[in-house]
Amino acid sequence: MRVHAILLAGGAGDRFGAELPKQFVRLAGEPILLRTIRTIAAAGIDDLVIVSHPDWIAETERELTAAGLPISAIVVAGGLTRNESTRNGLLALDAEPDDVVLVHDAVRPLVPLDVVRRAIAPVADATVDATDTVIPSADTLVIVEDGAVIEIPDRGRYRRGQTPQVFRMSILTRAYEAATIAHDLTATDDCTLVLRYVPGARILAVPGDEMNLKITTRIDLVMADRMLQMRTLSPADVTAADDLAGARILVIGGTNGIGRGIADEATRLGAHADVEGRSTGLDVRDAGAVEARVATAAKRLGGLDHVVVTAGILRLGPMADTPAAELAEIIDVNLTGTMNVARAAYRHLAASRGSFTAFASSSFTRGRPDYVAYSASKAGVVNLVQGLAEEWAASGVRVNVVSPERTDTPMRAHAFPNESRDGLLAADDVARATLRLIASDLTGQVLDVRRHDSTPVAAGARSEGGSDQSDA
Repeated sequence: MRVHAILLAGGAGDRFGAELPKQFVRLAGEPILLRTIRTIAAAGIDDLVIVSHPDWIAETERELTAAGLPISAIVVAGGLTRNESTRNGLLALDAEPDDVVLVHDAVRPLVPLDVVRRAIAPVADATVDATDTVIPSADTLVIVEDGAVIEIPDRGRYRRGQTPQVFRMSILTRAYEAATIAHDLTATDDCTLVLRYVPGARILAVPGDEMNLKITTRIDLVMADRMLQMRTLSPADVTAADDLAGARILVIGGTNGIGRGIADEATRLGAHADVEGRSTGLDVRDAGAVEARVATAAKRLGGLDHVVVTAGILRLGPMADTPAAELAEIIDVNLTGTMNVARAAYRHLAASRGSFTAFASSSFTRGRPDYVAYSASKAGVVNLVQGLAEEWAASGVRVNVVSPERTDTPMRAHAFPNESRDGLLAADDVARATLRLIASDLTGQVLDVRRHDSTPVAAGARSEGGSDQSDA
């Protein structure tokens, strides 16, 4: 049994109001179609058919080439309706009746990988004939006829449909053959045709995700850009592409806390890890010193495959009462220091096609009182990483950021001496999640590491905070 994917990219951009169809518009610097191709391909499919608007086939083929997929992939012309485009995609597949076929909208680039996988699984293991990705409606549903409200149904029975939709090849083929004979190829999705023309087909609703936005209007693009900025992965989303045995890893800020845990765990896994930080005399604010230390580590290790920077500082207190020099120090260490390490590491990582990993904090999504500068610096780190991921993609360098919630480190203990340690993440847990990210093929991602624990903190201690990684 094989898994095939059909990407529907036949839109002409009419509702989007642009000369360029929306699938080619850039989202955070990268074409929407290219983002979608990469996500669907990462779900373990065997081949891909992209159904393009006939006038935009060359542009679609260019994005497909840019994706550099290791699987078979072709572009075919779409039809006048969505159903006709899906049918053209089906006809282009070299599939057996028991194979699995996934159909997805090309303008849903933010679909989480776990949503794609859970849509495929029940069909792949023959539990059902098809799956439909759906999410609940948060709004009241109203039935209107001729402008009059005639019914307000129980919204608990209703779901909003998304894609992917996944089918057994024989089931979807049977539905399309019957729909073609009936001249009924005007449905807005493919499950509709299966329900109409394959009586008794078992269709399972699988949970979708609010992130899985369909970009139809310019407002959708603005929302998607913000959602992309805020999107995080959980450790469960990260599947290592290869092991780290023999990898050459440098951890800046690795003399204690999370950084030390990363270096120790990497060594246990067979990697060659080197550490630098405040305890070794390195000030990450000094670009020249950082350049020299990174070059020395690269020479000592025979090159660098992965560079991690966990260096950071946290100072508490109202911003208006904090000396300007202290505010500048927080920004300089946390943000400028990370940039200094990135600049120094780039040429070494480009040579090895390796990865750069920075550290943010759970506070990057929203500024926190009493550590405003810290929150701002961590938001800056996330934007830095997302920008570098695109800037360095052509060089084969992956760039990601880890965002742990409150973690038990020496820096946090110093900042919050009365806080209970019971409700905190263990630094070693963050280290293991970070190394899985490093070993993966992901880039431009925020890895959100959390401990779902309701243990109350000690009286007087703050319950929200940064990752408080290690030393500067």
